[in-house]
Amino acid sequence: MKLVSRSRKLGLVLFIIPLLVINSILIFSQSFEWRGEPTRGHYYKDIKIYNAVDALRSKQDVEKIGYAIPYIDGATSISRLGRVFPNWLVFKPAMIFTGFLVCFFWRNQKKIFMNFDIDQKQINKFYNFGLICGITFIIHIIFLGIKFDNNLYKFLIRLNLACCVLFSILAKFYFVKCVKKLSETLLGLKNIFFKFQYFLAHILLITLFLCFFLLFFENTKTFILIIEWNYFFAIFLFYLLYYLSWKKITI
Repeated sequence: MKLVSRSRKLGLVLFIIPLLVINSILIFSQSFEWRGEPTRGHYYKDIKIYNAVDALRSKQDVEKIGYAIPYIDGATSISRLGRVFPNWLVFKPAMIFTGFLVCFFWRNQKKIFMNFDIDQKQINKFYNFGLICGITFIIHIIFLGIKFDNNLYKFLIRLNLACCVLFSILAKFYFVKCVKKLSETLLGLKNIFFKFQYFLAHILLITLFLCFFLLFFENTKTFILIIEWNYFFAIFLFYLLYYLSWKKITI
């Protein structure tokens, strides 16, 4: 019972921390006065907080353009917003901590499922994918904003991020498959929240596959950024649904 309770709390924290942090710095980045002189940027009194177009590209001047809402206008990428000073002072530590929590979460799931009659290979699939996701996420955040003029370095950074996203979705996909099978005997898992979680995992996988084809089209950058922000939300929504769906489960 303690293991399930701990995992549920972990799931809730995994939902709250990344979304709270990213949306807080989104608001923070638009909370200062825009000035064109003496140098273009955002200021608090006479202290320059941001350089021009560092965080939100063409959405810097709130008074003229209005607030940027990347979920619907694709004004910036999450990594671009998170890597600029002073955002990274909050973003990077919080996301690295989130990466460690992801590893702990999937380790707990393996321990939980070892108590049930589930194929060990299926358990290892979501556990290994989840663990790799957490590790690659930590690596991505550590190197975020660190630039080297080296094509191999740039390729490895992009490959690491692609692996992080892919393994995150695969972990969720194989996890819900195991839970669906388990729900045949554990009736407490037959609830609306798990159904949402099940469909969310499949939608994430399908969306990831469809987004691959967008790379072959021109002028899709804004659309891809809109998908990125909503995809980020959906990935962590999975953990909230976990918290809700396992409420009445005991081992």
